[in-house]
Amino acid sequence: MALNSVKSMYAVGQVKIAASEMHQGDDSVHADGKSEVGGFVLWQKNPDLWYLELVVSGYKVSAGSDGKVAWNQSSSQGSHANRGPPRPLRRFFQV
Repeated sequence: MALNSVKSMYAVGQVKIAASEMHQGDDSVHADGKSEVGGFVLWQKNPDLWYLELVVSGYKVSAGSDGKVAWNQSSSQGSHANRGPPRPLRRFFQV
């Protein structure tokens, strides 16, 4: 199959992350009204070939997979790569 006949999709958008405070003594959560704004770019050629970039409050996280190697990199923790079976995009978000 020729590469140009395979359809790809991409999405570009903005994110807003709201902050809250957790108090240990009473297990309560209080929103403090602060939020951080950022943006993202997501590109996917097929389930195994994807790239995601997210920038919020000066921090950048990028991740991708070519079907053989999945990798991620952040401005605060450096980069990490995993060889092995393909990792779908949804695995990047799982803890």
